[in-house]
Amino acid sequence: MPAYSALVSGGAVRPPRATCLLLASFAAGSGLWLLVGSQKEEQPDVASPRTQRSARSAAQLAKWFRWQAVLASEAAAHTASPGKGSLALWGDSITESWRGTSYGTPAGRANGTPAVLAQTLARRWPSPAVLAISGDQTQHLLWRLGDGGELPPPLASDGALTAVVMIGTNNLGAGHLPGPTAEGVLAVAREYLRRSRGRLLLCALLPRGDGAELLPRLCPPRCDRRGAPFRSFMPAVEKVNQRLREEASGGRLSVDFPGRVSYVDCGGPFRAGGGRREGGEEEAEEVVVRLMPDRLHPNPEGHQLLARCLETALLGKGWGVQPTGYSRLGLPLGGSAP
Repeated sequence: MPAYSALVSGGAVRPPRATCLLLASFAAGSGLWLLVGSQKEEQPDVASPRTQRSARSAAQLAKWFRWQAVLASEAAAHTASPGKGSLALWGDSITESWRGTSYGTPAGRANGTPAVLAQTLARRWPSPAVLAISGDQTQHLLWRLGDGGELPPPLASDGALTAVVMIGTNNLGAGHLPGPTAEGVLAVAREYLRRSRGRLLLCALLPRGDGAELLPRLCPPRCDRRGAPFRSFMPAVEKVNQRLREEASGGRLSVDFPGRVSYVDCGGPFRAGGGRREGGEEEAEEVVVRLMPDRLHPNPEGHQLLARCLETALLGKGWGVQPTGYSRLGLPLGGSAP
């Protein structure tokens, strides 16, 4: 994938026209912050770039469009490898951690994660495309796949491409309910499958344990029947995952795109139990903090487990290639099994 410096210094690859127009608005000082702020409320299943409603500041919004243009240019530079599978990972900050960045800038919480990618998935699928933006919700990825240019002809026409999509947790974090959030994820899945020849591994939302801190800010309007804040994201996460599992495992999505979609839940190692103990006392943690120090993002150890889960799911569907430096039997070339 081309480096950002090459993209901004006059290289041949260019961002899509929609992104160029928006970036030009920034450069011309035409008040894009006001423009995107005038849009209607974002809906999880309706394509939308980031707007004032989903960006914390004008600076963050500008950063989003700049980074998204880089991702679109990387996608446009994709080259299929005959006889080899291609892998693209789309998502939010959890997925962007594979690059060690947030909005394209090095992120301390992701230190060491690119090395995990190189040692795991990239050995079997060389140079996987990591197309992710921190904070993104389903409607943003839906826009990125369409007008954002992240599914251009070189990617869309690659029949050996497998997409891994993990998106939706930020919708819950923004106050969207589980039903609309699940519909947003499924809209992303359908958009990818409709526009491409590739296959899709649809990922369950990972557990998150930051509800005690974040949920009080979402009430109102997202309150329980007593008008009090919810105390955990986990019931909502489970409802979303149930809907995704049903659709991808015998439901309408798998019927409409036979043989091209699979579902995986990699959340097991991250769950700490949560809920309540006998006598009503609450568990201290809902996630394994050793693997998710901020109770939302896996650290490198957590990404090691995530990579193992993804690889197992992909190989279980026969969607893998032999890792570089290994024989067809899975043994290191020039050596024997350990």
